[in-house]
Amino acid sequence: MARGLGRNAVRQLLGLSVWEIELATTTGLLRRFPDRTFDPVSVRAAEADIEHFRRLLAAERRCTITEASARLGVSADRFKRIITAAGLAPAATEEIRKYGQTLTVRYYRAADVDALADHVHADAELRAAARAVSRSEAARKAVQTRKLNLARAVAARAEIETIKPTLDADRVRVLLWTAALMAAAGVWPGPLRPLQRMADLRVPPLTEILRDARLSRTELEAMLSELTPRSVELMRLLVSPRDAERELGVPIEMIPAELPQFGGHLLAPLLREALSSPPPWLLRARAEVELQRAVQAEERRAVEEASRRRRAE
Repeated sequence: MARGLGRNAVRQLLGLSVWEIELATTTGLLRRFPDRTFDPVSVRAAEADIEHFRRLLAAERRCTITEASARLGVSADRFKRIITAAGLAPAATEEIRKYGQTLTVRYYRAADVDALADHVHADAELRAAARAVSRSEAARKAVQTRKLNLARAVAARAEIETIKPTLDADRVRVLLWTAALMAAAGVWPGPLRPLQRMADLRVPPLTEILRDARLSRTELEAMLSELTPRSVELMRLLVSPRDAERELGVPIEMIPAELPQFGGHLLAPLLREALSSPPPWLLRARAEVELQRAVQAEERRAVEEASRRRRAE
């Protein structure tokens, strides 16, 4: 049996590093005897055509996912998708302990990685085609959206012309429209700012109509300026819910919802009219309040009487 060559001798003959010798042995490019020396025949064959041997060895190089993705010029996530589609299995796996946990490292042959170049190219073309389709679809949807928005704006402008109040219109309508204009324009003039705190459920729908109309801020401010003097006058007529409750003598929740009001605030002229000539609803509400008071008073008297009897006993 021929005498084997030691590792240092192989390194000098072939100019390889330790890990390259181990890789050549693992992949069968070099034969190793049981005594861990190397077969001189395989070493001499490699030395005879060292360039060919190095190409074969380079093809057997083990690459991690990070190295393989860098070799192909793609991201690690994209490399994982490509090897899944190509059905490429790792050439070797290794479990290492790191950061207090066991990690599985997968290695791929450099030649197998290089062979994925066509897959990378095909994947890039598919992704480019998908982006083109996506852009086309987005452009089509954008055109449809613009058409819908334009149609909505035309309809909203027509509706505005029919519902916007004049200066001598219903007082509550003027205040509602003024509050909606301020919300749509994002402008709250000082004299009208209290309207912002008087939340009224009828304002948001009007604001939505103004926004659908896509009016410029200049147009909104012009409409607001036209209504501002009248709205300031009407705001002075508003009576807070607490004052209205005190004046009428009934809780605010007993006041009919259909009574003209803005954000729970009543108009002073309507309040004076109700006080001077109480309508049926106010008479009924007052009677109900008096009845409740009488019942409560009777309950208190009964409790006090029972307490007195217990003390006497």
